[in-house]
Amino acid sequence: MSQRVYSVEDDPNIGHIINIALTNSGYSIETFIDGKSLFSAIESALPDLILLDIMLPDSDGLEILAKLKANPTLATVPVMIISAKSTEIERVVGLDAGADDYLVKPFGILELISRVKALLRRNERKEDETVESAGIVMNIAEHTCAYNGTPIQFTVKEFALLRLLIQNINKALTRETILNSVWGYDFLGETRTLDVHVKEVRQKLVRAGLTTEVIKTVRGIGYKFAE
Repeated sequence: MSQRVYSVEDDPNIGHIINIALTNSGYSIETFIDGKSLFSAIESALPDLILLDIMLPDSDGLEILAKLKANPTLATVPVMIISAKSTEIERVVGLDAGADDYLVKPFGILELISRVKALLRRNERKEDETVESAGIVMNIAEHTCAYNGTPIQFTVKEFALLRLLIQNINKALTRETILNSVWGYDFLGETRTLDVHVKEVRQKLVRAGLTTEVIKTVRGIGYKFAE
């Protein structure tokens, strides 16, 4: 499976160059013109790498970077800033904000590809490849899940939620802990969001054939996974 790269670039010419270069190098790449489109895509599939311009129409690239790094689910995804801002101070600000690399425009195609390869190598996963319990097998690297061999399609948040619960098996996690871990410390939505996602995960597990309710509601606290 080719590695997935998301590129956020509002200049269509530069976006096209990046797209062609990485596609020809064997990567699966999607290009977005703003942060809203990026986060919408992330809800469906996590990328292996994000290329991020700073000057965007809907928000500052550094704001997008901060949001990515504040979310535990996304914090480990490497981010390379690609920007025309070229002074030493501007590069330092970007790197200090959490960027894993900084490439100045205009750039050479070979250098871009080399840096992409280096970032992906550096970000080789240190975590276990799979998480398993009660017949549920989650492949972290491939972001897939199955119950007794039956594939289950989870959204990014559903996958992160189930993974968190299984990794803390038989431990009651508070609603705040789950929201912070899955949605990030800047989550400002209704806590009802968590209940809706738990319901969806439960229903998908049942449709896959799981007859035991493994995600337990712990009254006054939150939820836990119990075999």
